[in-house]
Amino acid sequence: MTITTIRVSDTEVQVERTLYTFAQKSDADAFQRCLVDTSIDSCYRSHPPLSAQPTVPDAQPDDPARGSTISPSLGGMP
Repeated sequence: MTITTIRVSDTEVQVERTLYTFAQKSDADAFQRCLVDTSIDSCYRSHPPLSAQPTVPDAQPDDPARGSTISPSLGGMP
């Protein structure tokens, strides 16, 4: 199984839909290296992060007019 990892910053690693934050760059490096051949749970226990937060899927702004169509008025200018 392939695990998708994204290095967000020196101390943050996103794995799938979870963002892991570490105290130091070296901790994040060790966690990311661990994921190459070890499960997420094992790496989490071996290299505990300061926090693990779910990432939010791309959110649409709350816009009541979203999806509406604006059409030109018929008949031209009055």
